[in-house]
Amino acid sequence: METCQHKRYKIFWVDDDPFFLNWITPQVTAFACFTIQTFDNARGALEQLKSSHPDIILTNLVMPYMCGLEMIATIRCKDTDIPIVVVSNRFQKGDRQAALEAGANSFLCKAGINGLAIRAGIWPYLA
Repeated sequence: METCQHKRYKIFWVDDDPFFLNWITPQVTAFACFTIQTFDNARGALEQLKSSHPDIILTNLVMPYMCGLEMIATIRCKDTDIPIVVVSNRFQKGDRQAALEAGANSFLCKAGINGLAIRAGIWPYLA
C-alpha cells in the first residue's frame, strides 16, 4: 500500500523515448509524493547527479551515447546506495541478469506497464 505521509520522492528517469515518458510520467506523478526529472540520455543524468541526489533512478537499457548498463556501472562506482530500477523492453533473462550484475536493484518490463505498476515496483526501495 502506498502512503507518502509528508515525504516527497525525487525520481530521475532516463529514457530516450519521449512518447513513453510523456505517457507514463503523469501516471506516476498523479500520486503527489513523486516528482520526476527526465533525461533523454545517460550523460545528462550523470551530470545532474553531481549536484542533485534523487531518491531513486529509473533507466532504460538501450539509449544513445551511453547505454543503461554503462550508466548503472558508472553510478555504482560512486554511489552504492541509490536504488536503480531498469524499465525496459529488453526482458530476456540475459538482459535482466546483466542489469542486476551492473548494479541495478530491480528490473521492470515496459510491455503492458502503467503508473501503478511503476509505483509498486519502486515502492520497496523508498519506504
